[in-house]
Amino acid sequence: MNILLFIMNMLSFLIIFTNHPIMMGMIIIIQTFNIAVIMNLMIKSFWFSYIIVIIMLSGMLVLFIYMASITSNKMMKPSMTLMMTSIIISYMITSTLTIYNNKTWLLMTINKMFSSSNNLTMTMIIYLLITMIIVSKIVMINKGPLRSK
Repeated sequence: MNILLFIMNMLSFLIIFTNHPIMMGMIIIIQTFNIAVIMNLMIKSFWFSYIIVIIMLSGMLVLFIYMASITSNKMMKPSMTLMMTSIIISYMITSTLTIYNNKTWLLMTINKMFSSSNNLTMTMIIYLLITMIIVSKIVMINKGPLRSK
C-alpha cells in the first residue's frame, strides 16, 4: 500500500512540471489505474474501481484523439533533475503517512468515500459532461481546428 501511495504522490508532482499534453494524458491514465488498485484494496470490491477506470479512460480517449490531431510532432525530453526532485518529495510525503496507524487511516478514508455528499461522483459526471460538450463544439465540421480540411 505504501508503494502505491508513493507512486501516486510521484505522479502528482510529475504532472505539474510536464509541458506536453500527451505526456500529461499518459500520467493521468497511470494515475487512474493506480487509484483503482488502491480503491480495490481498500473496499474489497472491484466494481467501483472498474467503473472509475472505464469513465476516466473514455474521457481520456476523447482528449487524446483531439490532442493528437492538433499538437505538433515535437520530441519529449525527460528531465532527470525533475524526476529526482519528484521522487524525493513523494518519498518524504509517503514516509510521513506511515506514522499513522494503517487501520485508522483505512477506516477514515472509507468513511470519507461513502459520505452522503458523493462529491467525487458528481465532480466526475460534471467534468465528463463539460468535456463532451466542449469537444463536440470545437470539432464542428466547418469551424474545427482539426487537420481534416
